[in-house]
Amino acid sequence: MRICVLQSSYEELDCALQDAADKPAQPGLFTTEHTFEYRFIHKATAKQEIDALAAESFDFYFNFLWGTLDDPVAGVLESRYFESLNLPSCGIRSWQPSMTKNDFYKNARRWGAPPVLGADRFPLVVKPANGRASQLINHQSVCLNQKELEGALRRINTALYDARVRRAEAMGIKDTKAYAESYNPVGRDSDDIVVQEYIDGENYTCIVIQMGDACLALTPSKVVTKDKTRIELLRKKENPALFERIQTVAIDAFMVSGCQGSNMGCAVTLRARPNGDVFAVDVDPQPAAFIPKESCRDLPIIHSLPGGYPAVSNIFIANHLLRNAAQRNAEEKIAAAYDDFASKYDAVQANGSTITAAIRSLTEAYDFGGTVFDLACGTGLFGRVLTETKPSKGTRLLGFDISAQMGDICRSSGVYEAVHIESMEQALLNCDRFAEGVDHIVCFAAIHFLRPEIFAFVLVLCFTLARKSITIGVDEIPDVYNNKLEQMNAGHMHAWNHLACMLAFGEPPNWQLTKSTRQYSRTSLGTGDEIYTTYFRFDRVGESQDLMFKGPEFPN
Repeated sequence: MRICVLQSSYEELDCALQDAADKPAQPGLFTTEHTFEYRFIHKATAKQEIDALAAESFDFYFNFLWGTLDDPVAGVLESRYFESLNLPSCGIRSWQPSMTKNDFYKNARRWGAPPVLGADRFPLVVKPANGRASQLINHQSVCLNQKELEGALRRINTALYDARVRRAEAMGIKDTKAYAESYNPVGRDSDDIVVQEYIDGENYTCIVIQMGDACLALTPSKVVTKDKTRIELLRKKENPALFERIQTVAIDAFMVSGCQGSNMGCAVTLRARPNGDVFAVDVDPQPAAFIPKESCRDLPIIHSLPGGYPAVSNIFIANHLLRNAAQRNAEEKIAAAYDDFASKYDAVQANGSTITAAIRSLTEAYDFGGTVFDLACGTGLFGRVLTETKPSKGTRLLGFDISAQMGDICRSSGVYEAVHIESMEQALLNCDRFAEGVDHIVCFAAIHFLRPEIFAFVLVLCFTLARKSITIGVDEIPDVYNNKLEQMNAGHMHAWNHLACMLAFGEPPNWQLTKSTRQYSRTSLGTGDEIYTTYFRFDRVGESQDLMFKGPEFPN
């Protein structure tokens, strides 16, 4: 894809934000799958600049315009205009920087989670409710008594004057000076100031990645301030209760922060007491910094997310695609084609295809005991072969396919406990609806129908959810294959060669590639091309699962 990244411009600004100009996000440095171009948006000329980049007809857009109404950089209003164009995108949405920290805390208390700090007991910390958390915070921000609190409130009230003027201008208020001065004298209940309990404890961050209507919390990290501030990834085995508590609080913060509609996720700042109590402090709506010289912020993406940086960019895009009508339409056409072909499928597979033999070799060599998700199960070939190979092995087979006719044939085999008409990604996202957990995930002769972005999305879910193994057949689709489909008016059956991406994905943390075998698979009936397949078998190593997945919520 050709992708445009919208960034807030800092040109000619004399402000505390100037340092950010030297550290723009550059996702193009971390993946070769897409081409990224960068456009810097100025507040004064934002509409013209956004119209110009829209006219360039990029395939996708990353919106990193983060400014609040208080900030002298593009953000809320500019994002609102960008959103009105309804372009395919992920990124910071206009409502996210519009939400103050106080709004977030109110939502958390109303919802009952995540835990947030109170405002009743000293010591108290005073900070702005808008913008980046570190602005205007210094050693005088922590107050031990009422006198110090009143002094801190006076200081921050004076410091916020210019920001209030800018806010009034953005809101269309004519008398901006009167608006700014209406906050005098300021009290602790001011809507743009946070007064919050300050507790002894450690600071942590946790990145939450949106996955469709679900989300994924990555490995938490600790903020170490000795000598200079740095990030250290936590090791789950050293304190599993704290590790999982941080992830749970971060997911709850994601849920109430307004980040669910961004197609990205968020980075949550947390604070933990020595007794293990964890509180959500702040939510940054940009989960990945994409800054080459400061990768420490993105250590969880680099070291705990399966597929790393390339995968996270593809997830952002896939989140949009999964809600896209064109994507659903393409899936429906593929399902209809297989409905028409279902009665002939097994006979065709028996004539010259090596898929059955390959599956038999895998089932003879490896364990599939436990709950198995057979993605794109078709007529149930895997289940039938497994039952023949290991008839007495304790296996619970669950099949998933988008073709109802293929599913009916699979169901009639009698070897599957249940067969559901679901896409691969929805089967995984909704896994809790079908089983309490999944031990093995298998997929044969179908992964090529997934777009590259959704392929990465599915892989991440597989490595997150499977407790024991993943077995996938990746077909090598010749370059001429799709050209022939277009000539046959069958472009909706477009297939992708994911072999290079699969190899680049590597071995995620706590996983080992135990088999990789390439062999002739079949000859396409439609195009006459020979298809070779590489079969990959991954096994989980050790007991640790460092990622926390939360599936979609459904009404009772």
